[in-house]
Amino acid sequence: MQKVETISSERSAKFFRAILDNIGWLILVVCIIVFSSTIDGYSSAQNYINIIHHSVFIGILAIAECFCLISGKIDLSIESIAAFSAIFSAWLCGTSTFASGYLVNPFVGLLIVIIAGTLIGLFNALLIVKLRIDAFLVTLSTYLIFRGVATFVTGGKGVAGIPDSFRMIDTIRPANIPLVVILMFILYIIFQTILTNTKYGKHLFIIGGNESAAYNFGINVSKVIFITFVVSGALSAVSGWLIVARASGATPAIAQGYLFEVLAAVVIGGVSLQGGVGSLVGVFAGVLILGSIHTALNLLAISPFLTEIIRGLLVLVAILLDNIKKRFR
Repeated sequence: MQKVETISSERSAKFFRAILDNIGWLILVVCIIVFSSTIDGYSSAQNYINIIHHSVFIGILAIAECFCLISGKIDLSIESIAAFSAIFSAWLCGTSTFASGYLVNPFVGLLIVIIAGTLIGLFNALLIVKLRIDAFLVTLSTYLIFRGVATFVTGGKGVAGIPDSFRMIDTIRPANIPLVVILMFILYIIFQTILTNTKYGKHLFIIGGNESAAYNFGINVSKVIFITFVVSGALSAVSGWLIVARASGATPAIAQGYLFEVLAAVVIGGVSLQGGVGSLVGVFAGVLILGSIHTALNLLAISPFLTEIIRGLLVLVAILLDNIKKRFR
């Protein structure tokens, strides 16, 4: 009798674990069902494409944050790197009064901002790995620094006059799917493959699960963490460049609040704040949840002040889910 109860208990535990591991997709399905049945036009194919289209910037930043959190660290600077990259690329390529006047080719501008983002990530990595400063404190500092730099570059003014060639990646639509969406899918496939099929990805999970054990296994922890933060900076820069391609300009307030949305999407998508657990498949579900909620709020013409409250509630939900998963494990 006791054996039967034990087997039943194990099955229940596996079932509950499966629900927790896929909670993002379950929430997404519920959101789609509720919104489709209550909001006119929500269930159209074009609306779903628009949801994914609007989720690209958060989606790419979520890749960077996912890798950092799995390693047991956090990168608070992703929003500011994206904002700085947006301002910097608009300043390089734009034609308005507050642009540089150099009229840099947009794709040369992309290369420049990726290098800049990589260098910022390198700066974070050096402080975390070499000086052994807590990642939270390091990236909080760079968050503040580069948000300030983004404002300083243009004297607090917006930059416009973005050439049409800059916007091509957002306006070209093969099979009615924006090219920028295809780029995001490619990045998710590449980085999910890295996460699951490479030595680096396996080491990332081990380090996040138990850093001391990782050292004992002979893993070069410093190297893995170093690479993670450098890649995070580069991905954040790409996101910033794409924001300009979509918005046709940039202001110092660009990408404001993205950090909290990214954290909510990543944690709802199954990545643990304690490290060692996560998947980009789940993260993508978290990104789509936020995108679907934002679209629903826009269609309902909800006050932007109320959306800030909803954004805060989403972050709280993400933290509560993470706490439940931690206790269950």
